[in-house]
Amino acid sequence: MFKSWIFSPLRRKWVIHDKEKSEKSCIFCEIAKGNKKIPQKIVYRDNEFMVLMNIYPYNTGHLQVVPIRHIETLEELRDNEYEKLWKFVKKSVILLKEVLHPKGFNIGINLGEEAGASIKHLHVHIVPRFKRDFGFMEIIARTKVVPVNMNELYKKLKKESKIIF
Repeated sequence: MFKSWIFSPLRRKWVIHDKEKSEKSCIFCEIAKGNKKIPQKIVYRDNEFMVLMNIYPYNTGHLQVVPIRHIETLEELRDNEYEKLWKFVKKSVILLKEVLHPKGFNIGINLGEEAGASIKHLHVHIVPRFKRDFGFMEIIARTKVVPVNMNELYKKLKKESKIIF
């Protein structure tokens, strides 16, 4: 798809591949514990789940629904957690429609390293799609451009989340 990449070596420290590392090294667990050393944008949170802005988004407004409890597979979810996970996905879609007015969504889960999972903690990606996702940079330079200020978008999403969640 892309011919070239912009590499961000600083991102590497947040991508956990070492199978011997404990649950304590999981970025989502650290965010859930309130570790302020980790860049984070929590849009909404309760005792079981949190909705985060992806700080390395695939597209403008990319959110993730993440269980607070360290879970790596769908099978580990209790029935009530499974229902709540999808309830939060639905509310996240409503939130993004309200704030960004996308034309569509990609919603998915990468289970396992071979499936593209870079963090061993279950999470659902909610990626808004727009009519003109690709412009000159994406097509000619094959470089993704996110056309909004993430801090401003975060403030809008957090404010609106109080109404939706």
